[in-house]
Amino acid sequence: MMRTTVILVTVFSLLAFSAFADEKTSPSEDTLKKEEKTSSEADKAGKKAEEMSSSVALLTGSATGGARKTRFGGFALLEWELGSGTFVKDEQARQPFVAWFLSLRPQYYFTNKLFAELRIDIRQELTTSYVTKTTAKRQVMPSDTLFTLKYQNLATIPWAKIQFSPFIRLVAPTSYESQYRDLYLATGFGFDLSRKLGPFVLVYTFRFNKNFNKYTVATVDKSYDKPVIAVRSGGAEDLGSVVATGSNNISFSVFNSVMGSWLINDQWTFTLMWAVANAWTYFVGPDDIYKAPDAKAGRGQQDLMYGVVDLTYQPWEHFGFSLGLYTVQPVKTADNKTIRFPFWDFHTPGDNNSVIYLDFFATY
Repeated sequence: MMRTTVILVTVFSLLAFSAFADEKTSPSEDTLKKEEKTSSEADKAGKKAEEMSSSVALLTGSATGGARKTRFGGFALLEWELGSGTFVKDEQARQPFVAWFLSLRPQYYFTNKLFAELRIDIRQELTTSYVTKTTAKRQVMPSDTLFTLKYQNLATIPWAKIQFSPFIRLVAPTSYESQYRDLYLATGFGFDLSRKLGPFVLVYTFRFNKNFNKYTVATVDKSYDKPVIAVRSGGAEDLGSVVATGSNNISFSVFNSVMGSWLINDQWTFTLMWAVANAWTYFVGPDDIYKAPDAKAGRGQQDLMYGVVDLTYQPWEHFGFSLGLYTVQPVKTADNKTIRFPFWDFHTPGDNNSVIYLDFFATY
């Protein structure tokens, strides 16, 4: 009887313990959930690291990253510009500049990272800072049309956590400048190297560009009523229906830029960008008796420096604003002795090399 009682107590104790144990999560299940949570957070962090703010994407020609709901995307930007010549005190040197700029960049995504972009830009100056025989007041000026194929974050350098994004580009000569230069087509290739350091993003961009022109110099149409340039009948500058101006065309160029962005929070981004473009003209004819005393044979070189200071506010997912300034100017002063300050033209402000802008942009 005693043995039977002990056995029954033992059985009921085991059953009670089993029921209590079923109500609690086992250590193995708890550990599994923690591992799944950690893995999920790591995946989200990895995807977040691949994503890019809209302002950074606009400045670098990149995708914002992350999974997409549709294969179609893009940017649209409307910009109002105010040139540095507007603020010059000297009335003789003052050149007010006010303009609007529109950029449309439709994109097609083959994958979340591989995409093609078509970029169409137009600008119209509302003031008359310059007028020539070949331009009109307040003329709408189209830029060259760009077609870019880019693979965002194709590879990562493991030890440095630097992401590599290559691209190729075709340029159609839709601008008046390129038509003046008799440009058939331009091609280019390059890459971005990007690295995230907490709230900061660093991007280095390299691009090589090759132009294909009809002539090695720019030309203008012959006009007997309003001649733009003097021409000798049968002279070296006489090319039949057009006249060579003597301004050498660019054969190829190299572009290098560095950019740093501070992602202040989900809505605010502050960016600095500095870039230098080195361009070389087509080979100028050999030294002969017809060469001017101060002329040099070989290739000419032109250097331009770019500086951008940008503050972006994006309160909505697909809409935002940017306030900033950009400067495009020669690297050195006219005497070739001093390197210019990259973010504002203090030497020749009347040339409107520096522009203050206000952007309204939309992303999709």
